[in-house]
Amino acid sequence: MYDLLVIASVLGCGWLGFRHGLQAAVVAALEFLACLTIATVAHEPVTDLVDAGIQMALGPLVPQGWIMLVVFAGLLWGTFALLRRGLHRNEDDQPLDDGEAAVAVASRVCGAVAGGLGGLLLAGGALVTFSMLPLLSVLKPVGDRMFIDAGRIALEAGALFAGDWHEGRSLVLHGEPVSRSSILSAGLTSEPWLDMDGDSTPTEADRFRDLDENGAFSNDLYYTDVDGDRMRRIGMIDKYVCGCWTSALNHDDRPRPVEKKPAPPKPPISTEPKTDNRTDTKTEPAQKSTPSGDPKSGPAGTN
Repeated sequence: MYDLLVIASVLGCGWLGFRHGLQAAVVAALEFLACLTIATVAHEPVTDLVDAGIQMALGPLVPQGWIMLVVFAGLLWGTFALLRRGLHRNEDDQPLDDGEAAVAVASRVCGAVAGGLGGLLLAGGALVTFSMLPLLSVLKPVGDRMFIDAGRIALEAGALFAGDWHEGRSLVLHGEPVSRSSILSAGLTSEPWLDMDGDSTPTEADRFRDLDENGAFSNDLYYTDVDGDRMRRIGMIDKYVCGCWTSALNHDDRPRPVEKKPAPPKPPISTEPKTDNRTDTKTEPAQKSTPSGDPKSGPAGTN
C-alpha cells in the first residue's frame, strides 16, 4: 500500500516538474529538503522544551508522543507551507512558457526528473510523520519490507547536517553501530523492539529493527559503545522502523557476562610400566666341604 503512495507521489510531482520546468522543480525540492533537515535536526530538542513547558503548566496531561508528532509536523509541513505560500504565491499556477522548442523540452524533461526526486522526499516525509502517530501501530509503514523505503531515504537526506558522525555514519540517524563479541570493549544489548501485544516479551507479533540482518530478533546484540555510557544510542531509523519515537521503544542494555578463565591443563598421566632397577644381591650360602672333597662323605678314615 505504501509503495503505491510513493509511486503516486513521484509521478505526481514529476508531472508538476514537467509542467513548470526545471527551475521551479529544483527550487521546490530544495525548499522541502531544507524543511526536512530542520525537522530532522530540531524536533527532539524542541519537543523536550515544549514538553517541559507543558509539564510545568498543566502537568502530565499531554503524552510526549503527541507533542513530538505536532512538533515534527509543524517544523516540516508548516515551514514548507509557509515557504510555498509566502514566496511562491503566484507561481504555482503558471505553467512553463514554450519559448524555444529545444530549451522548453529540455527544461520540462529535467523538471520532471527533479520533480520526481522531490516527490520521493515528499512521500518519505509523509511516511516518517505517519510513523510518529501514537496510535494505529499495526498500520504504520515497515520500511524494511517496502520496495522503495522512501522514509529512510528522507531521513538520510535530512540528517546530513545532524552531526555526531562515527566512521562515516551519523549516530543521530543510525545509532551506535553493531560490533562483535570478540571485541572486549563492545557493549551488550538487544535489538530495539516495540511491544505491540502487551506481553512484555519480544514475539513474532512485535516490531523490531533487524540490526544484524539475520531475519530474527536477537536478544544478544553487541555494539560499539562510542560514548562509553554502557547504553546503546537509538537512531532515528530504529524509531522509524519500529514505529515508536518515545521511550516506549524497548532495548535491553546490560553488562557483558564475565568470561571465566580456562583452568590450567593437568599434567599428562604416564602410561609406561614401572621398572625395578634394583639388582638382586643375594647369594647362595657356601657349602662346607670335607677333607676328602666329597661333601656327602663322613669323617676321614672311616668306611
